[in-house]
Amino acid sequence: METTPSGWQVIDRGRGVLTRSYKFSKGGTAMAFIARMGDGRLMVVSPPSGLDEAAYAELAPFGEVGALVANNGFHYLGQAAWRARFPEARSFAPAQAVARIDKKSKVKLSFEPMAALAELTGGDVGVRDVPETKRGEAWCWAKTERGHAWYASDVLANMPKAPPFPIGLLFKWSDSAPGYKVFGLAMKLIVKDPKATLRLLASDLEAHPVTTMVPAHGDVLDHAALAADTRALLTGR
Repeated sequence: METTPSGWQVIDRGRGVLTRSYKFSKGGTAMAFIARMGDGRLMVVSPPSGLDEAAYAELAPFGEVGALVANNGFHYLGQAAWRARFPEARSFAPAQAVARIDKKSKVKLSFEPMAALAELTGGDVGVRDVPETKRGEAWCWAKTERGHAWYASDVLANMPKAPPFPIGLLFKWSDSAPGYKVFGLAMKLIVKDPKATLRLLASDLEAHPVTTMVPAHGDVLDHAALAADTRALLTGR
């Protein structure tokens, strides 16, 4: 996987599939995910906040930005900056995410429903608007030359270590870190039925086998046993 000077990780250059890490409050980091949609424009999931001009310049050759996605009620921090830079792009979020974003955002943001996004993505890019959530949740995948690159949103994490005390105790209690895990702590905050959510994710992964996994928090995974490892996480087998 190629890494550009400004920090983009290029998963598939020809298909416009990329990711990058960015910082948010209190020293945390999150991951963005980008894929070229069926209409030739880019879908940007969890738009990164705090980018410099070099990062935007390196992204430009991959295509015009057409969709800005808040995958849940927590991943909206870059929306205002990206909307200002790409005024023709449309913003999307799960319905259950909008109330929290309205409450927390310092800038008034409006979103189209995820069903409208599905009309743009085409056959090689998919987005799942997870039903029955507390604060919205959506994961996505994009076809690559090797298989499928996945953005697992806040359902899976791959953090090398738990955060410092005291919040680190919650991560350990929920078995959310360290390593490649179901992000149990986030699941308690975001979804209503964690078991049903994991079954749905397992089903989507069966239909679109993963070769590269981008969790919303933690390091990208790309190894031969990834599909089997992920299946074991979700189903215990």
